[in-house]
Amino acid sequence: MDSIKLVKNTREETAVIEAHIREVAGNTGELKILEAGCGQKWPLKLEGIPRHITGVDIDEAALALRQQIHGDLQNIITGDLRALSLPAAHFDVIYTSYVLEHIENIDKVLENFALWLKPGGVVVIKVPDRDTVYGFLARHTPHWLHVAYYRYIKGKKHAGKPGHIPYPIVYDPQLSRSGIKAFCAKHQLTLCKEMGKNNYLRKRAKKDKIVRVVAQVISRLSGNKLAWHYNDIIFIIQKPAS
Repeated sequence: MDSIKLVKNTREETAVIEAHIREVAGNTGELKILEAGCGQKWPLKLEGIPRHITGVDIDEAALALRQQIHGDLQNIITGDLRALSLPAAHFDVIYTSYVLEHIENIDKVLENFALWLKPGGVVVIKVPDRDTVYGFLARHTPHWLHVAYYRYIKGKKHAGKPGHIPYPIVYDPQLSRSGIKAFCAKHQLTLCKEMGKNNYLRKRAKKDKIVRVVAQVISRLSGNKLAWHYNDIIFIIQKPAS
């Protein structure tokens, strides 16, 4: 299990992502952004940068909630990322957060990303790493347990209802560090950043210490093949300008 650079918190992660997007913005006017799989809100501020966000999601209820609460999407498309027909070389930024782990045959999604991205543009992919203790447990536990965790442990009373997380986990085998690197090599894309982030061991409460010990034990039982010290991974991928 090779080492990976970790970001300390969401603020540091956001700063790195925004810095790469600002570099792209310096070479264009209004940023054309594709949010592939819409969350509850757009997470980046990008102050001073004009942008046009196209939101895509297969869950019509999620899109409706997004517009009802924030109304920040200029274009809305209900559809499957594997089957959509969007213009080639159209988007400056493609951003997807906690989406690809729910999709089978992500190779088709990634192929579309490479097609839809402008030269010089960036793709930002955020997913739970399948090869961590967290990812392993997510792949091998039933969906009802994930819903119960969100409802009764995280306090998300609407968890599992239409438009609300969690969605069923798939974890296509290509959704791995080696799989993403192979995709970049195939399409001559540059993997600018590969960052790990700890989203489940951030506190110092007693329960977090117990979780830490359990995660360490599972990691050791795997022969250290499963990382325990982080759970999420962020890829920032750039298409050559020429």
